[in-house]
Amino acid sequence: MVVALGKKLSRALLGAIMSICAVGGAAYAADWTEGTPIGEARAFGAAAAHGETVYVAGGAGLERPVADFMAYDTIGDIWRPLPTMPVGRQGFGMAAAIDGGVYVAGGYAGEDFDTPSAELWRYDMANAVWVRMSDMPAGRARHGMASVEGKLYVVGGEGPNASRVFVYDTFKAEWTDLGADLPSPRTDLGVVAANGAVYALGGRTGSGVTSLVHKLDVPANRWSSVAAMPAPRADAAFGVLGGRIHVAGGRSNDPMRTFSEHYVLDTAGGRWQTQPPLPLPRLGAASAGAGDMFVIVGGSGGAGVFSLFTTTDVVNIYKP
Repeated sequence: MVVALGKKLSRALLGAIMSICAVGGAAYAADWTEGTPIGEARAFGAAAAHGETVYVAGGAGLERPVADFMAYDTIGDIWRPLPTMPVGRQGFGMAAAIDGGVYVAGGYAGEDFDTPSAELWRYDMANAVWVRMSDMPAGRARHGMASVEGKLYVVGGEGPNASRVFVYDTFKAEWTDLGADLPSPRTDLGVVAANGAVYALGGRTGSGVTSLVHKLDVPANRWSSVAAMPAPRADAAFGVLGGRIHVAGGRSNDPMRTFSEHYVLDTAGGRWQTQPPLPLPRLGAASAGAGDMFVIVGGSGGAGVFSLFTTTDVVNIYKP
């Protein structure tokens, strides 16, 4: 999934390729700003927020899977390098939990893109160390993970029994099978926690990219349907600000296109609204809501084969 083109591809060249391959580019709206670039272009990594800090890990770089682990200070607009992950990986789930840990689960580790990993790693924010925890019940990649009240919910993706929802109790340090399958199994979806519930948004099913949204009520552990997204999207950026779920960018499958549209779901009212579009159309970006900012890091400007060589290090920030 990674093409070794080298770092000689400048950000200017990448931007030109992105503008040619992507669809729906737009000038910066007043609510969007550009933050300090992360430094190495990447896509299909992940992010998690703790307070006003966004942690970003991994992804497919220009030359290899990225093992970098970085902290972005949204107030100071500063990147801080942290101890790297044990191995570069992409297509994994990531979430911050109330036990003081940032967790990374599954994905494709190293250059093995045939076998989804079952590994769970915990980064201790207080002691700045990575510790391997108990493996998931099965390997999983191209999934999402969200944290609710000390429990991690692994939803969607590909791997054995990928429709099953795995739950990790961070205090008991043990995995369980939720016993309630995701109603529409899919990969490349968004998984976020909002108002104490877990949401599964969009993604790619066996028949194509979908706009479906499902909500998992916790602790009842029951799925219900929620108003579908205004358009089908996979590999989009997702974040939660004040109980509102933001969705930006992503791709369709038929035709294969990359988008900049930005939608917001009011979880209380159950209605979608259109917001100013993402300045750089792209897919596979790491993203999270931190404080009052929706932060989007990296990604690719082109869909399909173009995603291999249109990765970027750009950081876009939406602040309503």
